[in-house]
Amino acid sequence: MNLLEVITVVSGALTALSTLLIVIVIVLHALTDRHARHDAEFHARAEPVVRSYLKGLGRFEDAVAMLRDNPSDALKLLVEISEELGTHGSERLHALFAAFPFVAQELAGLKSRNREVRLRSAQLLGYLGDEEAVPGLLEALQDESLAVRLEAARSLAWLGRKETVEPIVRALDVPGEMPQRRVAEVLVEFGPVIRDPLLALLQDPSLPESVLNILVRVSGLRKITEAAPRLVELLQHSSVDVRLNSVRALVALGDHEAIPALVRLAADPAWEVRNGVMHALGDLRAADQVPLLAERLADRAWWVRLSAANALYKIGGEGLAALQAAAAYHADRFAHDISRQVLQEHGIHEMPAEARS
Repeated sequence: MNLLEVITVVSGALTALSTLLIVIVIVLHALTDRHARHDAEFHARAEPVVRSYLKGLGRFEDAVAMLRDNPSDALKLLVEISEELGTHGSERLHALFAAFPFVAQELAGLKSRNREVRLRSAQLLGYLGDEEAVPGLLEALQDESLAVRLEAARSLAWLGRKETVEPIVRALDVPGEMPQRRVAEVLVEFGPVIRDPLLALLQDPSLPESVLNILVRVSGLRKITEAAPRLVELLQHSSVDVRLNSVRALVALGDHEAIPALVRLAADPAWEVRNGVMHALGDLRAADQVPLLAERLADRAWWVRLSAANALYKIGGEGLAALQAAAAYHADRFAHDISRQVLQEHGIHEMPAEARS
Protein backbone atom coordinates (compact mmCIF):
# COMPACT_ATOMS: atom_id res chain seq x y z
CA MET A 1 0.00 0.00 0.00
CA ASN A 2 1.50 3.29 -1.08
CA LEU A 3 1.47 6.50 0.90
CA LEU A 4 -1.55 7.91 -0.95
CA GLU A 5 -3.62 4.83 -0.15
CA VAL A 6 -2.60 5.03 3.51
CA ILE A 7 -3.63 8.66 3.66
CA THR A 8 -6.94 7.83 1.99
CA VAL A 9 -7.69 5.02 4.47
CA VAL A 10 -6.74 7.15 7.48
CA SER A 11 -8.78 10.07 6.16
CA GLY A 12 -11.79 7.82 5.69
CA ALA A 13 -11.43 6.40 9.18
CA LEU A 14 -11.20 9.88 10.71
CA THR A 15 -14.22 11.01 8.73
CA ALA A 16 -16.21 8.00 9.96
CA LEU A 17 -15.10 8.63 13.54
CA SER A 18 -16.03 12.31 13.29
CA THR A 19 -19.44 11.37 11.91
CA LEU A 20 -19.95 8.90 14.77
CA LEU A 21 -19.00 11.52 17.37
CA ILE A 22 -21.39 14.02 15.82
CA VAL A 23 -24.18 11.45 15.95
CA ILE A 24 -23.40 10.70 19.60
CA VAL A 25 -23.45 14.41 20.48
CA ILE A 26 -26.76 14.87 18.68
CA VAL A 27 -28.30 11.88 20.48
CA LEU A 28 -27.03 13.03 23.88
CA HIS A 29 -28.30 16.54 23.21
CA ALA A 30 -31.70 15.15 22.24
CA LEU A 31 -31.83 12.99 25.37
CA THR A 32 -30.84 15.96 27.53
CA ASP A 33 -33.52 18.11 25.93
CA ARG A 34 -36.07 15.36 26.40
CA HIS A 35 -35.14 14.95 30.06
CA ALA A 36 -35.28 18.72 30.59
CA ARG A 37 -38.75 18.88 28.99
CA HIS A 38 -39.87 15.96 31.13
CA ASP A 39 -38.59 17.71 34.28
CA ALA A 40 -40.30 20.95 33.29
CA GLU A 41 -43.58 19.17 32.58
CA PHE A 42 -43.44 17.33 35.91
CA HIS A 43 -42.63 20.57 37.74
CA ALA A 44 -45.55 22.35 36.05
CA ARG A 45 -47.97 19.57 37.04
CA ALA A 46 -46.70 18.87 40.54
CA GLU A 47 -45.97 22.34 41.92
CA PRO A 48 -49.58 23.61 41.97
CA VAL A 49 -50.74 20.41 43.69
CA VAL A 50 -48.00 20.65 46.34
CA ARG A 51 -48.61 24.35 46.99
CA SER A 52 -52.33 23.77 47.25
CA TYR A 53 -51.70 21.15 49.93
CA LEU A 54 -49.27 23.44 51.80
CA LYS A 55 -51.95 26.15 51.89
CA GLY A 56 -54.42 23.66 53.37
CA LEU A 57 -56.54 23.64 50.22
CA GLY A 58 -55.50 20.25 48.84
CA ARG A 59 -55.25 16.71 50.15
CA PHE A 60 -52.02 15.15 51.36
CA GLU A 61 -52.80 11.98 49.41
CA ASP A 62 -53.14 13.88 46.14
CA ALA A 63 -49.81 15.65 46.62
CA VAL A 64 -48.01 12.39 47.44
CA ALA A 65 -49.58 10.59 44.48
CA MET A 66 -48.42 13.34 42.14
CA LEU A 67 -44.87 13.33 43.55
CA ARG A 68 -44.60 9.54 43.23
CA ASP A 69 -44.65 9.93 39.46
CA ASN A 70 -41.05 11.10 39.64
CA PRO A 71 -39.40 10.74 43.10
CA SER A 72 -36.05 12.15 41.94
CA ASP A 73 -37.57 15.35 40.60
CA ALA A 74 -39.99 15.40 43.54
CA LEU A 75 -37.03 15.82 45.88
CA LYS A 76 -35.72 18.74 43.80
CA LEU A 77 -39.13 20.42 43.84
CA LEU A 78 -39.60 20.00 47.59
CA VAL A 79 -36.11 21.34 48.32
CA GLU A 80 -36.79 24.34 46.10
CA ILE A 81 -40.01 25.10 47.98
CA SER A 82 -38.27 24.54 51.32
CA GLU A 83 -35.63 27.12 50.44
CA GLU A 84 -38.39 29.56 49.58
CA LEU A 85 -40.25 28.98 52.85
CA GLY A 86 -37.20 29.70 54.98
CA THR A 87 -34.87 28.11 57.48
CA HIS A 88 -37.26 25.78 59.24
CA GLY A 89 -39.73 25.15 56.43
CA SER A 90 -43.10 23.84 57.62
CA GLU A 91 -44.57 20.74 59.19
CA ARG A 92 -46.77 20.11 56.17
CA LEU A 93 -43.74 20.18 53.88
CA HIS A 94 -41.84 17.83 56.16
CA ALA A 95 -44.76 15.41 56.00
CA LEU A 96 -44.32 15.25 52.23
CA PHE A 97 -40.61 14.53 52.61
CA ALA A 98 -41.45 11.77 55.10
CA ALA A 99 -43.69 10.04 52.57
CA PHE A 100 -40.55 9.00 50.67
CA PRO A 101 -37.40 7.14 51.77
CA PHE A 102 -35.34 10.28 51.35
CA VAL A 103 -33.87 10.26 54.89
CA ALA A 104 -32.57 6.70 54.67
CA GLN A 105 -31.26 7.41 51.18
CA GLU A 106 -29.30 10.49 52.24
CA LEU A 107 -28.05 8.96 55.49
CA ALA A 108 -26.54 6.22 53.35
CA GLY A 109 -25.05 8.94 51.18
CA LEU A 110 -23.16 10.31 54.21
CA LYS A 111 -21.19 7.03 54.22
CA SER A 112 -20.17 7.25 50.57
CA ARG A 113 -16.51 7.29 49.59
CA ASN A 114 -17.38 10.01 47.11
CA ARG A 115 -16.98 13.44 48.69
CA GLU A 116 -19.57 15.03 46.40
CA VAL A 117 -22.18 12.44 47.40
CA ARG A 118 -21.46 13.04 51.10
CA LEU A 119 -21.65 16.80 50.55
CA ARG A 120 -25.01 16.56 48.78
CA SER A 121 -26.46 14.28 51.47
CA ALA A 122 -25.23 16.51 54.30
CA GLN A 123 -26.93 19.44 52.60
CA LEU A 124 -30.23 17.74 51.80
CA LEU A 125 -30.82 16.22 55.24
CA GLY A 126 -31.49 19.64 56.70
CA TYR A 127 -34.34 20.27 54.28
CA LEU A 128 -36.03 16.97 55.13
CA GLY A 129 -36.87 18.14 58.65
CA ASP A 130 -36.54 14.65 60.17
CA GLU A 131 -34.80 14.38 63.53
CA GLU A 132 -33.79 10.81 62.70
CA ALA A 133 -31.03 12.44 60.69
CA VAL A 134 -29.42 14.03 63.77
CA PRO A 135 -27.10 11.12 64.77
CA GLY A 136 -25.84 10.75 61.20
CA LEU A 137 -25.25 14.47 60.86
CA LEU A 138 -23.40 14.61 64.18
CA GLU A 139 -21.15 11.84 62.92
CA ALA A 140 -20.63 13.77 59.67
CA LEU A 141 -19.18 16.63 61.76
CA GLN A 142 -16.04 14.48 61.88
CA ASP A 143 -15.80 14.15 58.09
CA GLU A 144 -12.35 14.73 56.59
CA SER A 145 -13.82 17.42 54.32
CA LEU A 146 -14.50 20.83 55.89
CA ALA A 147 -17.20 21.45 53.27
CA VAL A 148 -19.07 18.32 54.38
CA ARG A 149 -18.70 19.28 58.05
CA LEU A 150 -20.08 22.74 57.33
CA GLU A 151 -23.09 21.37 55.44
CA ALA A 152 -23.77 18.87 58.23
CA ALA A 153 -23.65 21.74 60.73
CA ARG A 154 -26.00 23.82 58.58
CA SER A 155 -28.48 20.95 58.39
CA LEU A 156 -28.37 20.55 62.18
CA ALA A 157 -29.04 24.29 62.45
CA TRP A 158 -32.07 23.89 60.17
CA LEU A 159 -33.32 21.12 62.43
CA GLY A 160 -33.04 23.59 65.34
CA ARG A 161 -31.65 21.19 67.94
CA LYS A 162 -29.84 23.48 70.39
CA GLU A 163 -28.03 20.57 72.06
CA THR A 164 -26.06 20.19 68.83
CA VAL A 165 -24.53 23.69 69.10
CA GLU A 166 -21.62 22.61 71.29
CA PRO A 167 -20.69 19.56 69.15
CA ILE A 168 -20.76 21.82 66.10
CA VAL A 169 -18.48 24.52 67.48
CA ARG A 170 -16.02 21.97 68.80
CA ALA A 171 -15.98 20.05 65.52
CA LEU A 172 -15.50 23.25 63.53
CA ASP A 173 -12.50 24.53 65.46
CA VAL A 174 -10.94 26.10 62.39
CA PRO A 175 -8.30 28.84 62.10
CA GLY A 176 -8.51 31.77 59.73
CA GLU A 177 -10.83 34.70 59.13
CA MET A 178 -12.90 33.28 56.28
CA PRO A 179 -13.50 29.76 57.71
CA GLN A 180 -14.53 31.23 61.06
CA ARG A 181 -16.88 33.63 59.32
CA ARG A 182 -18.50 30.71 57.48
CA VAL A 183 -18.96 28.76 60.71
CA ALA A 184 -20.48 31.82 62.39
CA GLU A 185 -22.93 32.21 59.50
CA VAL A 186 -23.96 28.56 59.92
CA LEU A 187 -24.58 29.03 63.66
CA VAL A 188 -26.67 32.13 63.01
CA GLU A 189 -29.12 29.87 61.15
CA PHE A 190 -30.12 28.27 64.46
CA GLY A 191 -32.12 31.41 65.12
CA PRO A 192 -33.09 32.41 68.68
CA VAL A 193 -32.42 28.91 70.09
CA ILE A 194 -28.67 29.59 69.84
CA ARG A 195 -28.85 32.06 72.74
CA ASP A 196 -28.65 29.75 75.78
CA PRO A 197 -25.98 27.32 74.53
CA LEU A 198 -23.90 30.24 73.25
CA LEU A 199 -24.02 32.10 76.56
CA ALA A 200 -23.02 28.92 78.39
CA LEU A 201 -20.14 28.20 76.03
CA LEU A 202 -18.81 31.75 76.26
CA GLN A 203 -18.16 31.17 79.96
CA ASP A 204 -16.00 28.10 79.29
CA PRO A 205 -12.36 29.14 79.96
CA SER A 206 -11.04 26.06 78.14
CA LEU A 207 -12.40 27.06 74.74
CA PRO A 208 -9.80 27.29 71.96
CA GLU A 209 -9.21 30.76 70.60
CA SER A 210 -10.76 29.89 67.22
CA VAL A 211 -14.00 28.69 68.83
CA LEU A 212 -14.14 31.76 71.04
CA ASN A 213 -13.80 33.98 67.97
CA ILE A 214 -16.70 32.20 66.30
CA LEU A 215 -18.98 32.53 69.34
CA VAL A 216 -18.11 36.22 69.74
CA ARG A 217 -19.01 36.81 66.09
CA VAL A 218 -22.34 35.05 66.52
CA SER A 219 -23.12 37.14 69.62
CA GLY A 220 -22.98 40.23 67.46
CA LEU A 221 -24.69 38.75 64.42
CA ARG A 222 -27.61 37.43 66.50
CA LYS A 223 -27.57 40.57 68.69
CA ILE A 224 -27.47 38.57 71.92
CA THR A 225 -27.40 41.48 74.35
CA GLU A 226 -26.93 39.18 77.38
CA ALA A 227 -23.44 38.40 76.05
CA ALA A 228 -22.29 42.02 76.51
CA PRO A 229 -20.70 41.60 79.99
CA ARG A 230 -18.64 38.65 78.78
CA LEU A 231 -17.66 40.51 75.61
CA VAL A 232 -16.39 43.40 77.73
CA GLU A 233 -14.25 40.91 79.68
CA LEU A 234 -12.88 39.51 76.43
CA LEU A 235 -11.62 42.96 75.43
CA GLN A 236 -8.67 42.09 77.69
CA HIS A 237 -8.03 38.69 76.08
CA SER A 238 -4.44 37.91 75.06
CA SER A 239 -5.53 37.20 71.46
CA VAL A 240 -5.64 40.12 69.06
CA ASP A 241 -8.46 38.47 67.08
CA VAL A 242 -10.58 37.89 70.19
CA ARG A 243 -10.16 41.52 71.27
CA LEU A 244 -10.98 42.78 67.80
CA ASN A 245 -14.04 40.55 67.35
CA SER A 246 -15.28 41.54 70.80
CA VAL A 247 -15.04 45.21 69.82
CA ARG A 248 -17.03 44.54 66.66
CA ALA A 249 -19.65 42.47 68.51
CA LEU A 250 -20.23 45.20 71.10
CA VAL A 251 -20.76 47.71 68.31
CA ALA A 252 -23.23 45.32 66.64
CA LEU A 253 -25.11 45.21 69.95
CA GLY A 254 -25.13 49.03 70.05
CA ASP A 255 -23.79 48.85 73.61
CA HIS A 256 -23.00 52.43 74.60
CA GLU A 257 -22.23 51.30 78.15
CA ALA A 258 -19.18 49.50 76.77
CA ILE A 259 -17.60 52.73 75.50
CA PRO A 260 -15.34 53.22 78.57
CA ALA A 261 -14.02 49.67 78.13
CA LEU A 262 -13.48 50.28 74.42
CA VAL A 263 -11.60 53.50 75.11
CA ARG A 264 -9.09 51.55 77.20
CA LEU A 265 -8.06 49.79 73.99
CA ALA A 266 -7.38 53.00 72.07
CA ALA A 267 -3.65 52.54 72.69
CA ASP A 268 -3.66 48.75 72.15
CA PRO A 269 -0.33 47.39 70.84
CA ALA A 270 -2.14 45.89 67.80
CA TRP A 271 -3.07 48.45 65.16
CA GLU A 272 -6.02 46.24 64.11
CA VAL A 273 -7.56 46.63 67.58
CA ARG A 274 -6.93 50.38 67.69
CA ASN A 275 -8.51 50.63 64.26
CA GLY A 276 -11.53 48.66 65.47
CA VAL A 277 -11.92 50.99 68.43
CA MET A 278 -11.89 54.06 66.16
CA HIS A 279 -14.60 52.46 64.03
CA ALA A 280 -16.58 51.63 67.15
CA LEU A 281 -16.48 55.15 68.56
CA GLY A 282 -17.72 56.51 65.26
CA ASP A 283 -20.47 53.93 64.86
CA LEU A 284 -21.62 54.49 68.46
CA ARG A 285 -21.51 58.28 67.90
CA ALA A 286 -19.37 58.69 71.03
CA ALA A 287 -19.32 62.50 71.04
CA ASP A 288 -17.62 62.61 74.44
CA GLN A 289 -14.61 60.86 72.88
CA VAL A 290 -13.85 63.58 70.30
CA PRO A 291 -10.58 64.57 72.07
CA LEU A 292 -9.39 60.95 71.96
CA LEU A 293 -10.27 60.61 68.27
CA ALA A 294 -8.51 63.86 67.49
CA GLU A 295 -5.43 62.56 69.28
CA ARG A 296 -5.50 59.34 67.22
CA LEU A 297 -5.35 61.36 64.00
CA ALA A 298 -1.60 61.18 64.59
CA ASP A 299 -1.50 57.41 65.20
CA ARG A 300 1.51 55.64 63.70
CA ALA A 301 -0.79 53.37 61.62
CA TRP A 302 -2.42 54.89 58.51
CA TRP A 303 -5.62 52.82 58.89
CA VAL A 304 -6.08 54.00 62.46
CA ARG A 305 -5.64 57.62 61.39
CA LEU A 306 -8.19 57.14 58.62
CA SER A 307 -10.72 55.47 60.94
CA ALA A 308 -10.30 58.20 63.55
CA ALA A 309 -10.93 60.87 60.91
CA ASN A 310 -13.99 59.06 59.60
CA ALA A 311 -15.29 58.65 63.16
CA LEU A 312 -15.01 62.40 63.76
CA TYR A 313 -16.92 63.03 60.55
CA LYS A 314 -19.66 60.55 61.59
CA ILE A 315 -20.07 62.18 64.98
CA GLY A 316 -20.56 65.57 63.32
CA GLY A 317 -20.86 68.82 65.26
CA GLU A 318 -17.92 68.94 67.66
CA GLY A 319 -16.32 66.00 65.85
CA LEU A 320 -16.46 67.68 62.47
CA ALA A 321 -15.09 70.90 63.97
CA ALA A 322 -12.15 68.97 65.43
CA LEU A 323 -11.50 67.39 62.04
CA GLN A 324 -11.55 70.77 60.32
CA ALA A 325 -9.23 72.23 62.94
CA ALA A 326 -6.77 69.36 62.47
CA ALA A 327 -6.82 69.85 58.69
CA ALA A 328 -6.00 73.54 59.14
CA TYR A 329 -3.69 73.69 62.14
CA HIS A 330 -2.48 70.26 63.34
CA ALA A 331 1.28 70.23 63.83
CA ASP A 332 1.56 66.56 62.87
CA ARG A 333 1.84 66.21 59.09
CA PHE A 334 0.10 62.82 59.04
CA ALA A 335 -2.83 64.09 61.12
CA HIS A 336 -3.09 67.13 58.89
CA ASP A 337 -3.07 65.08 55.68
CA ILE A 338 -5.61 62.45 56.76
CA SER A 339 -7.99 65.14 58.02
CA ARG A 340 -7.81 66.99 54.72
CA GLN A 341 -8.32 63.74 52.80
CA VAL A 342 -11.54 62.83 54.64
CA LEU A 343 -12.93 66.34 54.41
CA GLN A 344 -12.23 66.49 50.68
CA GLU A 345 -13.91 63.12 50.16
CA HIS A 346 -17.07 64.63 51.63
CA GLY A 347 -16.74 67.97 49.84
CA ILE A 348 -16.18 69.94 53.06
CA HIS A 349 -13.84 72.93 53.46
CA GLU A 350 -11.01 72.56 55.93
CA MET A 351 -12.27 75.42 58.10
CA PRO A 352 -15.20 77.79 57.77
CA ALA A 353 -14.07 81.21 56.49
CA GLU A 354 -15.12 82.98 59.69
CA ALA A 355 -13.05 80.59 61.78
CA ARG A 356 -9.89 81.30 59.73
CA SER A 357 -10.21 85.04 60.25
